[in-house]
Amino acid sequence: MSRSFFSLVLMCLAALWSLGAQAEEPKAEGGFSARPLVTAGYTSGGDTLVEVEFENGDKDKLKAGGAFLLGFGVEFVSADGELAVQLTANYHFDSINAENGEATFERYPIELVFFDQGEKHRYGAGFTVHLSPTAQVKADGGRRDSLNFDPAVGFLFEYNYLVGKGLWLGLRYTLIDYDTPGSFNSVTVDGNHFGLMAHFRF
Repeated sequence: MSRSFFSLVLMCLAALWSLGAQAEEPKAEGGFSARPLVTAGYTSGGDTLVEVEFENGDKDKLKAGGAFLLGFGVEFVSADGELAVQLTANYHFDSINAENGEATFERYPIELVFFDQGEKHRYGAGFTVHLSPTAQVKADGGRRDSLNFDPAVGFLFEYNYLVGKGLWLGLRYTLIDYDTPGSFNSVTVDGNHFGLMAHFRF
């Protein structure tokens, strides 16, 4: 993980602490309360970045929309419980490992999602900014080749169902493209994907 990402995470934590302290004060007057949040998901979709063929003939693909997402942040909930806002810092990655090499794709999404919610169901939409999207391929005995993309901005739509007191499970669709640096020879990769999501608030 890059130093810039860790710096951004620290800035987010400082901002979340400040916002959380401010959010608790006006709760009685119809403001927002703040609760810590961890999030996880499994996603699939997007263009194929790398296709790997194993020695037994099987094949696997590394796609721009996969696969595992882990993150943390804060959820702000209105006093009437009808509106929630999530701000999270995440790590989104996929990998293929074989005896003769490996391939990975990783990025660091910062997400802001607004939810209109009831007692058990909620519907959300928001923004995601993917920092340092990087695909890497390393063949057995060879050097590691990297394909770097510019930071990308996307949109997401999500439905959640409440299980118990603090666990939201749901479905997400994200719209995002990744562009390689350069104005003339830039390559655009489709990273649109569906996801199964889980959000646990403490």
